[in-house]
Amino acid sequence: DEPLQGLCLRIGSGPMINSLEASDLKELARSTLAGFDERVASIPAELCAPFHIEARQLEAELLSLYRTVALIVRKEDDLERIAALWGAMVGASDDSLARLQKLAQAHPGRGADLYYDRVLDLRNKCLRLQQMHS
Repeated sequence: DEPLQGLCLRIGSGPMINSLEASDLKELARSTLAGFDERVASIPAELCAPFHIEARQLEAELLSLYRTVALIVRKEDDLERIAALWGAMVGASDDSLARLQKLAQAHPGRGADLYYDRVLDLRNKCLRLQQMHS
C-alpha cells in the first residue's frame, strides 16, 4: 500500500490515486459561484435577509474549500502542487470577492460588506501560503 496523500481514491485493490488537483478545486469554486449567482438573481430587491444569507453561504462554502485544501496539503510533499492548490484558492477567493462587492454595491446595507472583509482576509491568508510554497 502507498501512503495516503491528500484526498485519495482506491480503485479495487490497486494503488491510491490522488483525486483532487487545482483544476478540480477551480471547478468546485465555479460551481459554488454559479449557484450563488443563480440564487441571488432570484431574490426580490426589496428583501434584506436573503442577501445576507447568500453572502454568509458563499463564505461558508469557500471556507469548506479552504479546509479541504488544508487537509490535502498536510500530506503533500510537492511544493509546486501545494502552491497550485493555494493559488486556486486565491482565485476562488477573488471570484467570491467580486460577487460580494457587486452584491454590496447593488444592495447596500444587506450584510455583504461584512462577508467581503472576511473573504478578503481568507484570500490574503491563501496568498501568503501560496507564496510560502512557491
